[in-house]
Amino acid sequence: MPRVPRPHHVASTAQRATTRPPPPIQPSIQQQHFKPNRAPTPTPPLQDSITTKDAPPNPYKSRALPWAFATLLAAGLGFYTTRLVIELRKPCINPEISLLTHQRDVSARYEDTADAFDSEVGISETLMGINSLRKELARKCQGHVLEASCGTGRNLGYFDVGPQGRVESLTFVDLSPRMVELCMKKWVILHGTEMPSANLKRGLKVRFRKGSVISSIPDVPVEGEEEGKRGYDTILQTMGLCSTPEPVELLRSLAAHLDTGNPDARILLLEHGRGDREWVNRVLDNAAEKHAEIHGCWFNRDIGALVEEAAKGAGLEVVEGRRRHFGTTWVFELKAGERLRREGNSKQGEQRPNEVKEATSWASWLGWK
Repeated sequence: MPRVPRPHHVASTAQRATTRPPPPIQPSIQQQHFKPNRAPTPTPPLQDSITTKDAPPNPYKSRALPWAFATLLAAGLGFYTTRLVIELRKPCINPEISLLTHQRDVSARYEDTADAFDSEVGISETLMGINSLRKELARKCQGHVLEASCGTGRNLGYFDVGPQGRVESLTFVDLSPRMVELCMKKWVILHGTEMPSANLKRGLKVRFRKGSVISSIPDVPVEGEEEGKRGYDTILQTMGLCSTPEPVELLRSLAAHLDTGNPDARILLLEHGRGDREWVNRVLDNAAEKHAEIHGCWFNRDIGALVEEAAKGAGLEVVEGRRRHFGTTWVFELKAGERLRREGNSKQGEQRPNEVKEATSWASWLGWK
């Protein structure tokens, strides 16, 4: 039988059919449901990514605190202004309350307020510049110094008592025993208990006295021929005329203990009282009685008139007088006039009245010797 030739394309198709790879083996049902353990794909946070990156910042959120503070401040200033206007428009209830005859003695009040005194006046005196005036006057003190109505010792840190200082001795006197006790404690805190001290002038004498400035000022701590005969080179008093029932007598007592033989001897005063505005004095008069009951001082006294009256009676001359804070803060520098110097020279060598010899060591006042 003759061989029939196949077309070329038929042969190639058959060959490809015979050489085609077998079909892949289909996985079983168990294999189809088996999935290897894979880590879950993390889902990106939706809300956080939007708020932290895409959301615009709130312009009012950063201003909330300043606005709240400004609102409270405005409310406080408004309340204060309203109260001030009411007080300014209020007529004077008792026009005679500024007279000494209508002011009772409240000096004993300091015994109760001594412990809180510094905290009560500290901020106001700093803001008003009173501490600067205290420092100014204390720096003027030289020689033998008497601080009358020393209180809690708010001037202690300002005296020139260093190794080259100009102060020879310091004598502190106040009517309130508790005030003097606090003054002594402050001195110990500032300068310690060692005498002599490397930080203090050699031979410095410091004394603390409880008593009235009018009747019991101690002698100047000197020995020899001058003992009990000479006065103080500098007498300082800050905020004392407002609390004594006898301010004129107090100033005369200070003048009597000034060294008239020293042309540089001075009486330095820092006081508060009536102002140079009518509306200020009206406010002071209306609040004077309540203020005196609480704090123990009459802050509506005419300090200028009291100093003038005492100066004429005691023979003092006003070297300088100035006022601040609508005239309510008074600063005076007084010296012995010609009449006082003559009287002082005629009494030279006589024992001064109402004076008691005191120990020259300040440590003895504290019970250490």
